[in-house]
Amino acid sequence: MKNFFRAAKICLAATAVVCLAACGTPENAENTTQTGMTPAEYATAALQSLEEASSYKGAVNVVSNMQGSNDSTEVTVFQIKEPFCMQITETLNAAGGQSYSTQRYLEAEDTNVNLFMNYNNQWTEMSLEKDAALDSVQIYDVRENMITLLQHTSGWQETARENKQVTLQGTLPAADVYAVVEGGKLLQLAGMSGIAENYYEGVADVPVTFVFKEDTGEAVSCHMDLGNALQTVTNNVLKELQADSAGITVQEYGVTMDISDLNGVQSIEIPTEAQGAINYEQEITSMNESDAA
Repeated sequence: MKNFFRAAKICLAATAVVCLAACGTPENAENTTQTGMTPAEYATAALQSLEEASSYKGAVNVVSNMQGSNDSTEVTVFQIKEPFCMQITETLNAAGGQSYSTQRYLEAEDTNVNLFMNYNNQWTEMSLEKDAALDSVQIYDVRENMITLLQHTSGWQETARENKQVTLQGTLPAADVYAVVEGGKLLQLAGMSGIAENYYEGVADVPVTFVFKEDTGEAVSCHMDLGNALQTVTNNVLKELQADSAGITVQEYGVTMDISDLNGVQSIEIPTEAQGAINYEQEITSMNESDAA
């Protein structure tokens, strides 16, 4: 009888183990699928989701400290890919506590883009070719700049995993710094945009930090420490100009980009008051026609 009960207990225990294993298999498999990605796979997943995104909400923060002048620029961006429409709200926090805000709206019309800008409560309007319009706001295009950065960064290493997010660090090789930084106009706020590749001679690798959603791999934010890159470019420009100066010291230049609401931005409304903006192109054309008459 004792042997019978002992055998029964063994059978019950074995059955319980089998049931628990069977019940746990789907959940464990799902967790493995969601959180078992390698650092390189996170970067690949983020790149794919960004390339496929039709719209997004973004933010750009640039902190600049040169020659003791500490400035920061905070930008909020909404963009719809097709038909192209973009809203940019930019605030410059300058040294001394002064603050300046600019608001821009870009809207595709045929092959051109209408640009509405509000500065100091005054709206202006102009029409640009699409490539020129996009180039003028490239530094604010979070999606495109993140795509370029992910395509050129390598050596990913996981550094943190918390709050359902994964933080990875990688390296942007010196050979690719020009393509990413100049392509994204990332030094524009330091006055070093639109310069030739030779001014990047001697630039070092750039450390890159990316944060991804743990379950899907979607990008959340990224940060680039471009202080050394800006210092190198500045030195090369001054050398080219043969400037009689002790040089310009760059204490800090960091670019942080955030992105969210992929495919979730359905519309961007241009303010009614912008429709009555001053169109300097039309005014100049009218003046020329009047003079000619």
